Amino acid sequence: MNTADLKEKISAYVLKNEEEMVEYLKSLIRLPSPQGKPTYPQELVAQTMRELGLSVEAFPGDLENTKKYPDYCPLPEQENNSKALNLVSVKKGEKAPSLMLFSHVDTELPLEKIWGDLDPFDPWEKEGKVWGLGAADAKSGLAMILMALKAIFAVIPGELPGDLVVMSVLGKRGGAAGALTAIHRGYRADAAIYCHSAETQHGFQEIKNYSMGTMDFKVLVKGKEGVPYEDLDDSEINAIKKGKEVLEALLQWDGDRREKMIFPDGNFVGQAMTKLHPGRLIAGDYVGKDPLEFELQCRLYFPLGETVDGLLGEIEKYLVERFASDSWFAENPPRVKPMFIRANPAETSSKDPLIRIVEENINLVKGPQEFIYQHHGASDIRFPILYLGIPAVGIGSLAGGFSGVEWIDREDFLKGVEILAFTILDWWAQAEK
Repeated sequence: MNTADLKEKISAYVLKNEEEMVEYLKSLIRLPSPQGKPTYPQELVAQTMRELGLSVEAFPGDLENTKKYPDYCPLPEQENNSKALNLVSVKKGEKAPSLMLFSHVDTELPLEKIWGDLDPFDPWEKEGKVWGLGAADAKSGLAMILMALKAIFAVIPGELPGDLVVMSVLGKRGGAAGALTAIHRGYRADAAIYCHSAETQHGFQEIKNYSMGTMDFKVLVKGKEGVPYEDLDDSEINAIKKGKEVLEALLQWDGDRREKMIFPDGNFVGQAMTKLHPGRLIAGDYVGKDPLEFELQCRLYFPLGETVDGLLGEIEKYLVERFASDSWFAENPPRVKPMFIRANPAETSSKDPLIRIVEENINLVKGPQEFIYQHHGASDIRFPILYLGIPAVGIGSLAGGFSGVEWIDREDFLKGVEILAFTILDWWAQAEK
């Protein structure tokens, strides 16, 4: 396989068909797929996959059988995704290493307070950007995969050198309904590329190879009422006051960790590898009544070597020991419970052949880059790393407006099609060396 010649043909194909490729992205944006809702774009994706000669399987998230995995993330209460579907397609090849390509099809909700008078499902172009819900997160990644495959199939009309596993999955709310479900169903490959633009607006300069451990949890603290109707009674155990003690203890715990757990090298040398983020407090029914329970909701980022289950136990043990001399806490210890996001840390070495191939092709298409190895919370790259034991990397075009009015850079999207197609060719070419 003459990869240099094939790359020239792919570049010519992308240049000739760039309008079609951008229009395909816009078609995906026009088909709504907010999280927890039906995934209408999957019909177009399935049609495209079949036109390319791939087998297609559609299935909902399996939130029952994926419970056994440490990275299982339940959906929030009252959120139903039964009509949201995953698509996985397979194209068999010869004996070259196989490759899994995936992105997520579901988007944020089209909130009026964010979009205002703009129609999130009517994409538009302005200042070299394509705007619309899912343009950044992450229908551009999905379009990049499918357009790269079209380019490859146009220049390799016969048998492919290796297998391709292409996944358009559910990615919001932690990924258990999407990539983890697909892996549970038996889909495998020798390496994986997750096509998702960097939230930092680093574009292809950012190489996602490290998914931080990420855990949402809540701490429940009990209180009790004082004497009813005794306005000046101060004998109550106020749940907010006791909860404040717990919050202060956790902040101290986090501070101690951040002093000890430091990145030893890389782009973030000297920075802390862990962070506790208190995000929400819930307490009380109304102002004049003593609160009976205090709920503190937090997100914790943590490094390799730690796990969700281990940290839940560690936090609970720490609070018990911290308040061992407190008579109220001795009888009513704070309870620590997991919430929705439960992601164990995972990493692909920056020296892995997959990373090297990705870097070489980004440099080839965009010119020499100074790459950033970002630490990213709960990235879906963790699923193939942890449960298939394969290298995985996340890359994507320059984009912005995450959780807001989203955009993708048009030129960078088209360059992304080239980068991905070149990377696939080079991954297969390893077998010839």
